[in-house]
Amino acid sequence: MPFGLSGFHLTDGFEVLLLSAAIYGILRFIRSTRGVGVLRGLFTFTIVALFSIALLDRYAPGGIAVVKFILEKVTPYFALIVVILFQEELRQGISRFGQSGLLRFGSNTAESPTELTKIVTTAKRLANQRTGALLAFERNISLKPFSDGAVSLDLPISSILLETIFFDGGPLHDGGVVVKGKRITAASCVFPLTNNPRIARRLGTRHRAALGLSERTDAVVLVISEESGEISLAADGELHKPVPQDQLEKRLSELLKTESKITEQLQADGSPEEATS
Repeated sequence: MPFGLSGFHLTDGFEVLLLSAAIYGILRFIRSTRGVGVLRGLFTFTIVALFSIALLDRYAPGGIAVVKFILEKVTPYFALIVVILFQEELRQGISRFGQSGLLRFGSNTAESPTELTKIVTTAKRLANQRTGALLAFERNISLKPFSDGAVSLDLPISSILLETIFFDGGPLHDGGVVVKGKRITAASCVFPLTNNPRIARRLGTRHRAALGLSERTDAVVLVISEESGEISLAADGELHKPVPQDQLEKRLSELLKTESKITEQLQADGSPEEATS
């Protein structure tokens, strides 16, 4: 037997792979939520507390009986405390797991061909009518911070709903829409504008908002110009324009399935290159 492998069995390897996948999934999910700051604070507090207790127990034995007593009483309820603090994130994670399936490894883009086709068909119709639209597809990084204060919907994707939202002159027309999985979660959202000085001045507010959101998150953003009816797609701080209508579904599907270059950070390190017509 090779050195170090005499006691290693196939089941041990399976356990290592299973635990690694579970830990990776949990960390990836926590990173995409706003609870990561709370978890980091709890972890730091726990390390500092354990380190302090170890020092006091060594140099002042018997002098921290009260602290030990409190920890002994609180520790059994630590799991319950974590569940209470992360109840919203856990609810979102369970919902995401049920929608995405086991083989998607936490991806938020659960658009089936039917749902994607509905969006593409609506986008073509809006483009032909020269109705402006701004649609963001949430992936691994949550868009909730950009939809706070917007109109919360949580409705299934439908062409009628999208056309109603973007109806020219309607109260929700000028804002952005967030799509998460198979549902429209928010409308009338205000997305951050890009600060890139190299983008063309002719680009309007919708295109700047699409670029700004794609620079800060891994979202894929669909933009329709009300002046020209031109369809564009923004991802990773880059604007792809114009996108021919007959290639829209293919290009959108490719971007949604591609791992984002900025998944591990909310702000892109470099400035996106200017898109050309």
